[in-house]
Amino acid sequence: MIFATVLMTAGLAGTVVFLTGQGLDRAEKWVSLVGVFASVVISVMGLVLGWKTWRQGQAPSGSGGRVRRTGNATAVGRGSRANSGSLGAAPGSVVDRTGHAWAQDGAWANTGEDRPGKRP
Repeated sequence: MIFATVLMTAGLAGTVVFLTGQGLDRAEKWVSLVGVFASVVISVMGLVLGWKTWRQGQAPSGSGGRVRRTGNATAVGRGSRANSGSLGAAPGSVVDRTGHAWAQDGAWANTGEDRPGKRP
């Protein structure tokens, strides 16, 4: 952090010394030119960041989610359910290394994918 502050201060001091030696008219032209390039670079960076953010929120069509390294689940009593994986997983989903699921007294337990109609 201190190194970055020293570099910024040195760069700013160097810019002031350079522009002071150029005179007012040429210094104004330099500042305008640098400002145009800086605004173009910042605009392109904003567009790229927006595109990457938008792409991250889009799921490929037909693919499901990912479930990995889940914990354990226990269901006790008729009608209760325990699932340590994915409920209603879509085709193409990834379920890997899920935890253990236990069922007692007429309950339903699943580790992995629990799709409607899959249960006995």
